Amino acid sequence: MALPSTLNRYLLLMAQEHLEFRLPEIKSLLSLFGGQFISSQETYGKSPFWILSIPSEDIARNLMKRTVCAKSIFELWGHGKSPEELYSSLKKYPVEKMVPFLHSDSTYKIKIHTFNKTLTQEEKVKRIDALEFLPFEGKVNLKKPQHVFSVLEDYGLDPNRIPENPHNIYFGRWIADGQRELIESYSVKKRHFIGNTSMDAGLSFIMANHGKVKENDIVFDPFVGTVLLYS
Repeated sequence: MALPSTLNRYLLLMAQEHLEFRLPEIKSLLSLFGGQFISSQETYGKSPFWILSIPSEDIARNLMKRTVCAKSIFELWGHGKSPEELYSSLKKYPVEKMVPFLHSDSTYKIKIHTFNKTLTQEEKVKRIDALEFLPFEGKVNLKKPQHVFSVLEDYGLDPNRIPENPHNIYFGRWIADGQRELIESYSVKKRHFIGNTSMDAGLSFIMANHGKVKENDIVFDPFVGTVLLYS
């Protein structure tokens, strides 16, 4: 499916758990916030990298305020299967879309994220230096930058057969993180009482997102699970 030219492309970095629930959750939340699931990818399977077309950055941010299946979302500026393809893609990205985030009064930093492979610091610096052709005019600020950019490299899913070169490389502007910390905050391990029907916190949030539950909605749950009565 071709992506509509009027929509911006975004890259979702997905968590590698509850794989079968990731796609329904993202579709439900996009629908909840007035978007539609549109993608050029034919299959998602176990890949942590999803390219989506979303009407606005506001919808992308709202999505990340709810999702527990996605770690982060980026405005996708370039994508390739090799460094050369990535650089060519970046050079074709409209400069007018870059300028608001690269002007001289801004601060920024570039992060390197790899999936299924660890890079040395020297290798990371080399990748960052290779992006010097981009029109960055602001100052580097590693602690509190106004804008964060990321190079994300995908080395596949098999930890026993890690390729020397990545399958795909992405570059984008970080927009927001998902709500993964909620899973730990509401972890079953932190509850004072655990019954035999206690539900995993992550699945609870996923179910609420699948159901498109909004603030002040009334939810009927006939299988509420363990109930404690105190006298």
